[in-house]
Amino acid sequence: MAKGIRHSLLKQGLQFLLISGAVAALPVYATLEAPSLSALEQPSPTEEDDSPSFYGSRAVTKSPNQTNTIKIEFQRRSIAPPILPERSKEELVAKEKKTELASKAANNAIENTANDSSAKGNTANDSSAKGNQTKQVLPIASKTIPLTRKELLLASKAKQYIDRNWNKETGLIDSVQGYHHSTMWDVGSAIAAILSLEGIGMIPSREVSSKLSITLDTLENLPLYDDRLPNREYSTVDGLPSGRYSASSSNGNGWSALDVGRLLIWLEITARHKPQFSEQIETIKETWQLADAVNNKTLYGELKSGKRKHYRQEGRLGYLQYAAQGFQLSGYDVSDAYKIRNISPEIIDDELVFIDTRNLPYFTTDPYVLNAIELGRKDEWWDQLDTLFTLQKTKSAQENQLWVFAEDAMSKAPWFSYNNIFIYGRSWVSTSPGGKPVENPQVFSNKVAQGLSVLYPYDDFAKSLHNQVVNNSLSYRSIPTGLYENNAPNAAFNINTNSLVLASLWFKHRNYIPLIVPKNN
Repeated sequence: MAKGIRHSLLKQGLQFLLISGAVAALPVYATLEAPSLSALEQPSPTEEDDSPSFYGSRAVTKSPNQTNTIKIEFQRRSIAPPILPERSKEELVAKEKKTELASKAANNAIENTANDSSAKGNTANDSSAKGNQTKQVLPIASKTIPLTRKELLLASKAKQYIDRNWNKETGLIDSVQGYHHSTMWDVGSAIAAILSLEGIGMIPSREVSSKLSITLDTLENLPLYDDRLPNREYSTVDGLPSGRYSASSSNGNGWSALDVGRLLIWLEITARHKPQFSEQIETIKETWQLADAVNNKTLYGELKSGKRKHYRQEGRLGYLQYAAQGFQLSGYDVSDAYKIRNISPEIIDDELVFIDTRNLPYFTTDPYVLNAIELGRKDEWWDQLDTLFTLQKTKSAQENQLWVFAEDAMSKAPWFSYNNIFIYGRSWVSTSPGGKPVENPQVFSNKVAQGLSVLYPYDDFAKSLHNQVVNNSLSYRSIPTGLYENNAPNAAFNINTNSLVLASLWFKHRNYIPLIVPKNN
């Protein structure tokens, strides 16, 4: 079973690495020299046509603070060189040998248990211990849990963002405060926020139904990219495509399968909580050519660049499996997305993690937290939530400062960053969507910290995360994004932060039961 795969990998891979003292790096980077900052900012123009995939990241929106002179690149294919310190030749040779042996150990474990990888357990609400990771067994009961005064304060602040940035004509919510555009990922977050507000009793059902009706009407009538799928970005004011090529006959510059997958998850959650919308949701899915986003049983996105259209695999470990579930819930075979491939073992602070070996392998906590809260954990081999929780607990102790890494909007250039647990051969690295390093990065994400606090409710570290989120929000009407490394606030108010805080509170109020409900309910 999947649990056996994870256990075997931990036992064989971690045991070998700890005995050998290896701290593995991806072999492809082992012999490369550390680049200068200027080198990182010079993408190769030839990589556009040669790279097998450029969809490591999902679509992101611009910041309202961005000037026209700064070029935003949503899905830049060029990958920055690895960020590695200088090493002697002897160190590189020794490290490469240890990495090779570690990879063999993990691969042997995979091969010995891969036959069981297709076995799917029923939805579980427990966070099983893996290796030395923290075990959290959550209760399952029909009774709801009342929210605390501090939690209700967070909910009221998140509601303020929804109220202020709601567009009554389209039913869409601004992705970032003051920026009237939204991706499909953001639309999913908007629906999540509205349903969560009802779930915790902050708005009545009649108002929720009215809002969702407007949103679904807009989705049903979206001008689709090439008459196939939603464009990467839309205006929240009029529901028309925005961004590059939005005024052309193509209605935009392509689609993000990750974004569509997240939206499909929330359309399914909506249909199960609000069955009166089921028929309209099915109409929306039938209107969209969802099959175009599935190829070789995994997710594919498309990006228009000039006269060319690039159709390639989209999604990396964590993000891929999370978004694929949206297509799976809609009846598509995405089984290849769950196969154990393109991964490499890595040790971070004595914890074994799996790293995606493809380009732009963004590795944040977000998809694991979203999966646990929205869909429930199923002991899948790819679910690294327990490991990431432990790593951030350890890192916080080392830094004497709370660290929670996630993807987030920023209040400064580059306006959006992936704060990676591991990327380019190093741990704890923040990059722009194009792969450039970020100076003075955000090290504490309010949304993911709050999510972790309800997924590990009996853990003291998790409780400290919740308290920090409350403290970070006291001076603001809405919930800000987080804290930078220099402890300055990141006040890029956005839908994803406020939505996940609300969803986490609904998850707790439901007695830690995932937000999706069984079909027979």
